[in-house]
Amino acid sequence: MHANNRLVVLLAAISACTIVDVYASFVLRKAIVYTHFFYIPLILAGVWYYRKAVYAAIFLGGLHVLTVYLAIGSGFVIFESLQRAIIFVMIAYVIGFMSEKRAKAEEGILKERDRSQQILSTIGEAVYIFDRGLTIKEVNRTHLRSFDVKRDEAIGRKCYDLFFNREEPCPDCPLPDVFEKGVCVRVERTIALPGGDKKYFDVIYCPLLDEGGNVAEVICDVRDLTERKEMEERLKLSERLATIGEFASGLAHELRQPLAVMNNSVYFLSSKLTGDEKVKKHLMILEKEVKHANRLITDLLDFARAEAPVFNACDINRVVEEALSSVEIPPNIEVKKELGYIPAIQADAYQIQRMCFNLISNAVSAMPDGGTLKIKTWEDKEGKNIKISILDTGEGIPAENLSRIFEPLFTTKARGIGLGLSLCKKYAEAHGGRIEVKSEVGKGTRFIVKLPVSR
Repeated sequence: MHANNRLVVLLAAISACTIVDVYASFVLRKAIVYTHFFYIPLILAGVWYYRKAVYAAIFLGGLHVLTVYLAIGSGFVIFESLQRAIIFVMIAYVIGFMSEKRAKAEEGILKERDRSQQILSTIGEAVYIFDRGLTIKEVNRTHLRSFDVKRDEAIGRKCYDLFFNREEPCPDCPLPDVFEKGVCVRVERTIALPGGDKKYFDVIYCPLLDEGGNVAEVICDVRDLTERKEMEERLKLSERLATIGEFASGLAHELRQPLAVMNNSVYFLSSKLTGDEKVKKHLMILEKEVKHANRLITDLLDFARAEAPVFNACDINRVVEEALSSVEIPPNIEVKKELGYIPAIQADAYQIQRMCFNLISNAVSAMPDGGTLKIKTWEDKEGKNIKISILDTGEGIPAENLSRIFEPLFTTKARGIGLGLSLCKKYAEAHGGRIEVKSEVGKGTRFIVKLPVSR
């Protein structure tokens, strides 16, 4: 109740007691009638104003003695009234004293709670408190920031509902063991986020005991290991790529020399064995496989060398045309080109051609049963970027693979080593641009390369 309302109620109660006392003394000529009503304002004053309730007790007690003295005047009755006035003061003091102690205790509890909440809020790790029903009783700000939820959305929910979207506890949940045995437990957890990413956590569960030594609640300390896990993965990948680079540099020369001999031999045999169609067919297969092996070696060397682009005036449309002419297009694939009027830009023609070649080759590979390959170039409305779009109507990329297609050595193809798209991304970023991809399984994939007009 508001302070002003309290004062109004208390004054009304004191006024009512005053009227009753005057009526009982002067009209009824009795001293003890209705005096038990005096305890109502005394209790209210003691609860609301603590030991200041004594002032109300002194007023009511003095009023009672005075009215009895003036109305009745009997010595014995006055003595009883005086005793009653003293009792009023004592009761008011006791009630006020106890209420003040209780209020201070509650204030101390609130301060301690606020202090504990501040400590929890400053901890850089997510902290939770669970009860026996696996209900979240408290969380800190780190959790709210990490999962982008409001406090009211977390407090009172079951942990398995909030974190894992389950209707029942997880089968391997350690919380029941912590409540039963009263020992700390440490586990690692992986949580899938709505966007498809994952977070890795190191979780420590520790019991909180009550006065009887029983486990009342469990405090949970959650450390986000996602960044560390990603760094470990990047380190492993860097080690693998360094090994590939060393291996590719040493092996390329040894492989390319026999491949060149094989290619020359195929050319020689093709010119000599013109009559046998079966032999000619196998020679064409051999020539195709030699070219494929040469492309793999080129990808390995390009990725291992990581050479900076050499910028010169570059006609993007011409580069796209050259890349398209280098790819063998099956007869069941229709090619549609929309090469718009775009200005020449400063770029490395070799890297742009390699990038377009890889994207076009991937598009062709995605349409084994035929389809449509659409290649488009244009300048955006702001005149800041040149865009190259390569679209196929092929198999599409599953959602779970879409975030990994630019990772080195990641591939879902039966043939290939998974360096083509990672090279494309590297070339685009080296030019200050980027690659965007949209795909739908069964409908096709579209890559858009954005290259800045001016560097």
